[in-house]
Amino acid sequence: MGKFVHERTMFKLLIEKTGILFSVTLKQRAYFFFMSTQMFGVRIAPTTDPYPGIVEICNYEIPMIVDKWDELANIKLKRKQK
Repeated sequence: MGKFVHERTMFKLLIEKTGILFSVTLKQRAYFFFMSTQMFGVRIAPTTDPYPGIVEICNYEIPMIVDKWDELANIKLKRKQK
């Protein structure tokens, strides 16, 4: 099975073999709903607009998002990270 990514202005849906991630981005906060092999629950992070967000920085990979969560969820990104 591959990866399914669906994006709209304020919604993202990622489905892959390691789990599902649904995120809703509002004006100041982004809400992440995880159901994966590594994490189950809701997490909240500051909105990074107009800069790339956590999902984009982690190349739409749920395990990478979970692994880097503590590092990326509490900062506003000032530039695209590699």
